[in-house]
Amino acid sequence: MKRLLIIIGFISAILAIVLCVTPLFKIAVFPIIAAFLCGLGLLFLKKKKNIKTKAIQYIFLLTIISLSFTIYKTIFIKAEVGNTEELDQLDESSEEEALKELEDIEIDF
Repeated sequence: MKRLLIIIGFISAILAIVLCVTPLFKIAVFPIIAAFLCGLGLLFLKKKKNIKTKAIQYIFLLTIISLSFTIYKTIFIKAEVGNTEELDQLDESSEEEALKELEDIEIDF
């Protein structure tokens, strides 16, 4: 049980670190929660049995780092929408071209 929690905790903490530095940083919340829960489970096991605390400290350290990156990116990175006028004009022109092509098609019955 102890080794399973340590392995799952490390994997989810490392996955959270990787996801929080990519544009998919909002998905990093799920591995952060999983790593945090594994760390809490290890803390409860530590009270019952004599377990070394280094692994628990590393899991919590990685979790806190990824959580801080995720919060920073959520607060300070704004999603910018580019110039939509060009896209609207392109959409209108492509619609007109499609209508012209449809009018030019002759269907023989």
